Amino acid sequence: MALRKISDLKPVFTGDNVIEWQSPSGTRYRYERDRCAVGQETIPGSECYDWHVLAKSDVTHAKRRVFELINEDEF
Repeated sequence: MALRKISDLKPVFTGDNVIEWQSPSGTRYRYERDRCAVGQETIPGSECYDWHVLAKSDVTHAKRRVFELINEDEF
C-alpha cells in the first residue's frame, strides 16, 4: 500500500538530529541531519540502513525523499 500524500507520512520518532518514519509495510526510514542523508532499513527491525544522500539537509527534503522511497518500495 503506497502513500497518497506526503502529509500522510507521520514521524514515529523525533530527536534533536534524527527523525524516523515507518512505512505501512513496517520498513523504517531515518533522517540524520548531521549525515545529510535518509536511511532505508534493509530488513525491518534490523536497524541496518541503506543511505541516500540529500542535496539539502533539511526536514522538507528528507520527508520528500522518504515519501519517494516508500512509494518505490511498496509498488
